[in-house]
Amino acid sequence: MKKYRWFILVAVFFVCLLLWTQMVNVMCDQDVQFFSGICTINKFIPW
Repeated sequence: MKKYRWFILVAVFFVCLLLWTQMVNVMCDQDVQFFSGICTINKFIPW
């Protein structure tokens, strides 16, 4: 039972990470001033 709990936890975390990166990419496309720093970092990370 504990293995399932860990698997679900990792899956949820992975989905959240994916959604976060998608959101950052959308914000970068809109050229939001606040996200400009994150966008430069995001270019170096191979998503």
